[in-house]
Amino acid sequence: MREQIQKFGRSLSAMVMPNIGAFIAWGLITALFIPGGWWPNESIAKMVSPMLKYLLPTLIAFTAGKNVCGYRGGVAGAVAAMGVIIGTDTPMFLGAMIMGPLAGWCVKRFDKLVEGKVGAGFEMLVDNFSLGIIAMILAVSGYLVIGNVVDSLTKLLSSGVDWMLAHKMNPLLAVLVDPAKVLFLNNAVNHGIMTPLGIQQAAEMGQSMLFLVDPNPGPGLGILLACWAFGKGMTKDAAPGAAVIQLFGGIHEIYFPYVLARPVLLLAVMTGNICSLLFFTLTGFGLVAPASPGSLISIILMSPKGRLFIGILGVLIGTAISFLLAIPMIKAKPDFQGEEEAATDKKGSEPLPALPGEVRKIVFACDAGMGSSALGATRFKAKLQKNGISGITCVNSAVDAIPDDADIVVCQSVLAARIHGHEVVQITNFISDPKLDELAARLKNKDIPVLIKGNILAGLPSESKEDAILRAGRLLEESGYVEKGYSGSMLERERLTTTYMGMGVAIPHGTSEAKEKVLRSGISVLQYPEGVDFGDDKAFLIVGIAGKGDEHLDLLAKVSTTLEDEATLDYLCHTADAEGIFDKLR
Repeated sequence: MREQIQKFGRSLSAMVMPNIGAFIAWGLITALFIPGGWWPNESIAKMVSPMLKYLLPTLIAFTAGKNVCGYRGGVAGAVAAMGVIIGTDTPMFLGAMIMGPLAGWCVKRFDKLVEGKVGAGFEMLVDNFSLGIIAMILAVSGYLVIGNVVDSLTKLLSSGVDWMLAHKMNPLLAVLVDPAKVLFLNNAVNHGIMTPLGIQQAAEMGQSMLFLVDPNPGPGLGILLACWAFGKGMTKDAAPGAAVIQLFGGIHEIYFPYVLARPVLLLAVMTGNICSLLFFTLTGFGLVAPASPGSLISIILMSPKGRLFIGILGVLIGTAISFLLAIPMIKAKPDFQGEEEAATDKKGSEPLPALPGEVRKIVFACDAGMGSSALGATRFKAKLQKNGISGITCVNSAVDAIPDDADIVVCQSVLAARIHGHEVVQITNFISDPKLDELAARLKNKDIPVLIKGNILAGLPSESKEDAILRAGRLLEESGYVEKGYSGSMLERERLTTTYMGMGVAIPHGTSEAKEKVLRSGISVLQYPEGVDFGDDKAFLIVGIAGKGDEHLDLLAKVSTTLEDEATLDYLCHTADAEGIFDKLR
């Protein structure tokens, strides 16, 4: 049942989200040029009503139809919506959200019905006439019947909103909206429900408080500031950046992992939003158009003339209440995100999947394909550039619309079950998740084989055991197999017990504690014709090893197998040809 509700919510959101730019354009024209706007202009203001009545519902219907049956479905949806738009005086957002998917479904059913039955050369004729006939029937039906039904339903919903306004009950909407938000239904709730109803209300009253139920960044900002001030470890470290993104970027998904890791924080968020909405209700404040994304900047731009500071104050009230309530919750578990990560690791978290042979496109996915996924893609693109990794495209997408050519998909773990046919990297957040660092490290070194020619040095003059081991470790460090400092751990391991294996061979490697410094499994080979003293023995061949996880065991086995042949071993210990050593060991 929950999955069906989420699917329905996503479909509502998918109708509106691609057209948010058009809503913002209409909102800016309204805020600037209507008689009570910032720069009243009677001529330009004439665009407000036609855009509200015709343009915005038609865009929604086209998008909805296209989501169901491609461009043909979009065209049918736009034509069908004109019936309900022209047949009533009420702005037909709800009607467009019904007619668009219905038209797309009808076209899709017809296409399936005639699939393989249309003679060659008649495809275009059938496609165009079928589309026109279906769209005409739906437009006429919308004009005569469906429009009147939807008009009555819209008026009923508007009456409910008006009743809530009259009885000052709007703040209670936060009780329903905020739990849905943290389950990543925020776009569905905001753009699928609140935005259409808010536009209906704004058309009648010039503004709507419904535009503030979901987008208010204050409550989420409050818990992030509390995490910054009173948290520890992971909880504290990521909070400052998240707070800036929440306030000015309007990406509310940034605080959802905090609430999911410490669910009691939902009470702080909900109470903060209730207080903000109560303030907006008592002051009669609303926005003239949707605030998308839900940032302070969007709220400022969409505030009515002369009421700018009321909107800012309402956001600050929500921030302050949420902050104060979150303090004891965070003090009780100051590093709850770190504890959550540790608990996940203890149970057995999803490991990073094996990377495909070639990685060209990485897709960051969230529920709606905007907000947090866009943030994730942008930050990871910068991480790749910083590490000198080129040739990889990072894009964002809705979790249900991942492109087929995606090599890797990165998403939050709650959405992973909805992704099929792709390698998935599950994370907790898009800012500081260690799996993103691990992914970047793997991408940086994925094309490096276990042994490269540059890590083979032959004919070296004899030196001390310590210098030889450090040389082998530094080769691994400089070629990107391990982090700086791994060579020191190899020397420490030698002090514990010798790594001389016999037959003139030593295989130094790092301590168990140094495994975290290994970025990728690899080996280095040093050949000393005169040998290096390892106590009473001489090593002519020193093979430095770094193994990721338990891969060092495989490397040891592979090297040992190669060296079992006496002729091969004698050749490796005395040849001056590094190329020959490479050919024998690769």
